[in-house]
Amino acid sequence: TILLGYTPYKITHSSDYFDQLYTWAIELIKKGLAYVCHQTADEMKGFNPQPSPWRDRPVEENLQLFEDMKNGKIDEGAATLRMKITLEEGKLDPVAYRVRFTPHHRTGDKWCIYPTYDYTHCLCDSIEHITHSLCTKEFQSRRSSYYWLCNALNIYCPVQWEYGRLNVNYTVVSKRKIAKLIDEQVVKDWDDPRLFTLTALRRRGFPSEAVNNFCAQLGVTGSQSTVDPSMLEAFVRDYLNNTAPRRMVVLEPLKITIENFPHSKPIAVSVPNFPSKPELGNHDVILNRTIYIEKSDFMEVRSKG
Repeated sequence: TILLGYTPYKITHSSDYFDQLYTWAIELIKKGLAYVCHQTADEMKGFNPQPSPWRDRPVEENLQLFEDMKNGKIDEGAATLRMKITLEEGKLDPVAYRVRFTPHHRTGDKWCIYPTYDYTHCLCDSIEHITHSLCTKEFQSRRSSYYWLCNALNIYCPVQWEYGRLNVNYTVVSKRKIAKLIDEQVVKDWDDPRLFTLTALRRRGFPSEAVNNFCAQLGVTGSQSTVDPSMLEAFVRDYLNNTAPRRMVVLEPLKITIENFPHSKPIAVSVPNFPSKPELGNHDVILNRTIYIEKSDFMEVRSKG
C-alpha cells in the first residue's frame, strides 16, 4: 500500500471482469463442469453432503436456467451455479454464482448474479497474470478448486502460496469480524484508532517504517502466530528514537515556584536533539524560577508500597 511506502502497479477490482467471468461460467456449463442447483444453503452445508439431485441435468437446461438467473427471472436463494469438483476437505461442488437483487457499488444494477470468492479468485489472478497468489492458511483448502478451475478453462494458472495469519492480542484483525463491528456500530469505521488496520495505525501516527520493520522482524511462516501490541509499539519507539527530535510537553501542568532558584534571571540549558546522537545538534530549553510539571508527578502524601 502507499501507506507502507509501496506504490501499487495498478489498482483493480473483481467487478472489472464480470463480463469475462460470466463468459467463462457459460463455457464451464457447456463442458459439463457446472450446473444450476436448487438446494438451499443449509442443504449444502457441512462435509460430505449428499450430491445435488440436479448435478446431472442436461447442458441446455443449465444454460437456460443460468440465463434466467442473469435476467432476474429466478428469486434469491432459489438457484445457484455450482462447479463439479470435490474440495480437499470433502466439500462437494462449491458455488460459483448466486442471485442477489442488490445494486453493486461499481456496476450499479447491471448484474443480479454475482460470482463467489471460490470462482472469482483464481480467474482474476489469471487475467492479471499474477505469478504467485499469496493468502493465509485458511484458504489452503481452496487450492484444489483454484487449480482445477484454471485447468478446466485451459487458461494460465498462477501458483497459490499460503502463509500463517498474524493475530494481535486484545483486538481482531479479521476483515469479516471488523466489518461486523462496524455494522453493529461498536467501532466507527476501518480507521477507528482502537483497531489495528493500516488506516487505523496511520490515524494514530504509527510511522510506516516502524510497521515495515515489525513485519520484517516477524518474517513469513506457515504457522499461525499471535503477538502483543507492545511489540509493535516497541518498533515505533525504536524508529522514533532515531528520527524524532526531542521535545518536551506537559499534558496536565502543575505550576511550581522554586524559591531558592540560584539565578537572577532565566537561563538557557542546552539539551541534545537526539540523546544517542549528539552530533545531530542541540536546542535550548529556558529554565526559570517558575516551572510546570505533570500533575501526576506530585503528591503530598506518599502512596503505600
